[in-house]
Amino acid sequence: MYAYGATFAEVAVDARLGLVRVRRMLGVYDAGRIISPKLADSQALGGMVGGISQALLEHTVTDHRDGRIVNANLADYLVPVNADVPDLRAIYLDGDDREADPIGVKGLGELVQIGVAPAIANAVFHATGRRVRELPITAEALL
Repeated sequence: MYAYGATFAEVAVDARLGLVRVRRMLGVYDAGRIISPKLADSQALGGMVGGISQALLEHTVTDHRDGRIVNANLADYLVPVNADVPDLRAIYLDGDDREADPIGVKGLGELVQIGVAPAIANAVFHATGRRVRELPITAEALL
């Protein structure tokens, strides 16, 4: 009755600088019957971009002197740009779950973003041998 998925990522890590770049990503989802394939694809790719942002860029910096957030605007807060978004692809399993819903849909929602950061962290581990357990994955954590 629940939607589920798996996310796979391939990364490149610059050994001298500790910079991580996502090269390609694949998400495979069972979301029941897909009524609007373009909308589902847009949801999945948008979730992947959000997951890349969560894994590699987004971080709130707090000034410990007064408790204010240092990067409280989009000029200082890092989010992905087109250069950060690699070859993304989503695949949907054929399914029609009439127990979950009368028309057979389950929905994608947050499902498409949840597996992205762990997939990137695992790819970084396989590339470097270092297991990073805090997000975002920074150069300092890899050097």
